[in-house]
Amino acid sequence: MSAENPATALYALAATIVALHLVALALWTGTVRVMRKQWVNPEDARLNKGEHVDLEHEDVSRVKRAHGNAIENALPFFVVGALYAATAPGRTAALAYFGTFVAVRLLHSIFYLWGRQPFRTLSFAAGVLAVIGMAVHVLRFFA
Repeated sequence: MSAENPATALYALAATIVALHLVALALWTGTVRVMRKQWVNPEDARLNKGEHVDLEHEDVSRVKRAHGNAIENALPFFVVGALYAATAPGRTAALAYFGTFVAVRLLHSIFYLWGRQPFRTLSFAAGVLAVIGMAVHVLRFFA
């Protein structure tokens, strides 16, 4: 990737935000676990003077599912987004793809945590379409 390519800077910014989003969801999982005072690992329950349970509290499970979904969508974005940036697309197109992906993935997590449908599905679909759009551009560029 070239520093002269405006898409490189936009990708770096978007990828960093997506990575921080993943870290935030991981931290939120732990925070909710502490708030509910329930742990599936007995050593954690002992350390934190909480309850040892066989199954995660529903609130913890919801955050973990949101986190898992975010990871599943971040990986294709990291790969396809980097390849897309390497094609040196225009700044406006790169901003549209990267900005859309970041915005809808953040919204998806919020909608997931709040249990809001159909907004969760719509934001998921918009993120997938952004990655597919970049992938089509990459395939056409290198074909």
